[in-house]
Order: sequence, then structure tokens, then C-alpha cells
Amino acid sequence: MIKHFKVIQNKDCINVQQVSKIAFHHICLYLDGQLVAVYYRGDNFYVTLEKKHKHLMVVGFSLNNQMNVPIGEQYVLGTSGTRGRDFKAGDVLVASDNVFQALTGYMGHSAIVVDEHNVIESPGGHPAIRKDTIQQFLDKHPEHAQFRPVSSELGESAASYAKEYLAAYQQKLEKGEKKPVFSFKLTQSLEDPWEYIYCSKLIWLSYSLGADYKLDNDYLWYSPEDLYTNLKENDDFKTIYQHEFVKFHIDT
Repeated sequence: MIKHFKVIQNKDCINVQQVSKIAFHHICLYLDGQLVAVYYRGDNFYVTLEKKHKHLMVVGFSLNNQMNVPIGEQYVLGTSGTRGRDFKAGDVLVASDNVFQALTGYMGHSAIVVDEHNVIESPGGHPAIRKDTIQQFLDKHPEHAQFRPVSSELGESAASYAKEYLAAYQQKLEKGEKKPVFSFKLTQSLEDPWEYIYCSKLIWLSYSLGADYKLDNDYLWYSPEDLYTNLKENDDFKTIYQHEFVKFHIDT
């Protein structure tokens, strides 16, 4: 399914971004069936959001033989943001979308929740490991799933490892030692935490070394697709949320 818009939901506004290359004559935004905005220029729009709002429809009109042809997409509000959801230590966020649109469905991203407001992740580049807000993850990756271990002790142990791992990494940086470095190198050991790191490997390490719980891996590297496929069918985890467009195109 071709997507034409990306919707980022914040506490008091919605950001709508056009991601397709169609030259729309104008774009209309509807909240709960009511027209709230019409845009004739640009590809990045904002509209005020209230708690009562439940549904958003984005309709782009393209000219075809002098007629306006509508192309619409619907979104359920209160799900891609934090409204109506809670986050607990050890929750795993897995996205099939990517900040680089060409990698959506192929690469994706993941992070581990360490408290009700923050995640630890390995987003690429330097620093290789960082702590950041849950909200920034949701803003960048609306097409994601949230999984929670049935055992709260399991999740807390994994989150504790992630925090200790980040602290040890930061101590290494202070000494001028940049290890691990971010890399998808296929010859790396999944169980070695200090040579290379990437987003889903960080979560595998947190559960394996922190909670003595090894997540299954089918190929050389443990990808976000592996993480998503494993957790959605895993009786030890439950699905808290899943966006309707979460999808990986290949088995990695």
C-alpha cells in the first residue's frame, strides 16, 4: 500500500507531512469528520489537537482532466502518541518505518524503555548508545509496535542492564575509548557487547545478559524484523500497541 502522508501526533498538535511525490492541488485535514484546514502550498502542515479528537482524515486533491481527484488516508488518534498508553521498564519498541524513507520496511529501528518517559537506543553514528525520550521515538517512528514482557521482573532486569551498559559506555568515552561502535557488520558476535552495536542487538543483549533470556535469532545479525517477528508470537511477551502499517518486506 502506497502511503502519501506521514502523521506525527504530539500532545496538542498534529504534524502532517506529505511523503509521496504527487503534485496535489490542495490538501484538506478533517478531525472527527469536520474540515479544520485547507492547504494550497507546502508539504509540511500543523493543526491544533484537542483531547476529544479521535480521528484524522487527510485528503489530497490532484487535478486530472480538470477534475479534482481525492486521495484520502485515515488515522486513529490517541495511539501513535502517548495518550492512552503507558510505558514500563523493559518494554520494547520496534518500528518498521525509518527516518530514511527508502529504508522503511527493510531496516526499521528499535529501542528499550527504561522508565515511563525514556528509552535507551543505538540510533546510528556517534554516540553509539544514548538515552532519549519515548516521545522522540514515537515522533520519528509512528509505524511501530510496543511489546511488554509478561514478567515485570524480566523487563526490569533488561532495563537495568541497558542503563548499566550505557553508563559503562559513557565511562569508556570519557577515557577516549570509542567502544562499541555502531555497525551492522555481519561477522560480529551477537554476544559481544563491546566491539559493535546496533539498535536491535542492544535489546538482545539487555535481555540475554541482563535477564538471562535469549531471544531467538535465525540469521547472522539480529535485525528489527527478527525482534518484531519473535515478540509478536512469544507467549512471554504481550502486544501493547501495534500501528496498522507495521510491516517488514523481507525476512532478515
